[in-house]
Amino acid sequence: MKTHPSDKRAGTTVRIPYPSAESRKIIKDGQVVQMNQWDEGLRQYGAIRQKYCGENRYVGVVNILEFYITPGCVLHIAPRNAIQTLVRMEWTVEQFFDNGGTTAFIDRIAGSLGIHASTIKVVSVYEGSAVVDYNIENDDPAELEAVQA
Repeated sequence: MKTHPSDKRAGTTVRIPYPSAESRKIIKDGQVVQMNQWDEGLRQYGAIRQKYCGENRYVGVVNILEFYITPGCVLHIAPRNAIQTLVRMEWTVEQFFDNGGTTAFIDRIAGSLGIHASTIKVVSVYEGSAVVDYNIENDDPAELEAVQA
């Protein structure tokens, strides 16, 4: 059953806690639905606002996948080939950006791990010294496992 925008039946936000730290993704109509944008105030991916079926976020550390689903909408959950991490540096945020910022950071991580810079995504940079939250994504599980090792 398909839903129409005028359909007043509400969907629901689903929260699934996972025992492992493996990140998950939502797939709708064969396409990955990107997670909500990073929320600097929350220091995690933005809350589910129930704007569209498949809206989602993965809450790291506590390992909870949240997503919004509506009647007639079919979603699939799959492992996400990613490493989510953050690093705290004894720099100010100003020093971080004065020394090349996110571009230099990505280049240094890629060089030290021997991976392509395009697989690294800086999610946020914030104060507390300089804290950089970033993901490494790779569709090849073997390559991602080598990076993790």
